[in-house]
Amino acid sequence: MKRWLILLAVISASVFAACSSPGTGSMGGMDDAAAGGPGDPASVDRVVEIQMMDALAYDPASVSVGVGETVKFNVTNTGTTDHEFVLGDQAKQDDHEAQMAGSSMSMGESNVLKIAPGETGSLVWTFTAAGTLLYACHEPAHYAGGMVGMITVT
Repeated sequence: MKRWLILLAVISASVFAACSSPGTGSMGGMDDAAAGGPGDPASVDRVVEIQMMDALAYDPASVSVGVGETVKFNVTNTGTTDHEFVLGDQAKQDDHEAQMAGSSMSMGESNVLKIAPGETGSLVWTFTAAGTLLYACHEPAHYAGGMVGMITVT
């Protein structure tokens, strides 16, 4: 039930982003530079702890941040399989899903963590525009199974 609610929220946010006109604050379809970018680890405003679970879920399933805030995400894989934390708008998620399906993923992207079972990774991001971003896992069948979280930037 929880996965369906998350999936419904993600779809709703995607529809809103797709229907928004330019300049409304939506990040749907914009590149990552419009949403923000890698932050300075020495200038972190807040640390957010996220767990990745084999039930194809993140805890927490949603996070709120402010425009201009630099957040360090400490992401722990509590499961028994590899998981990802891919930060980006719906277009970025769709692109990454297509790359994973074609096995042509480029490594070293600043918005992607791949975390082995029992491990923790960190990603520092500065948010520069209001809107909605997603964090998702694109390991086989995970994204389609609802392993998606939402970041609301206000």
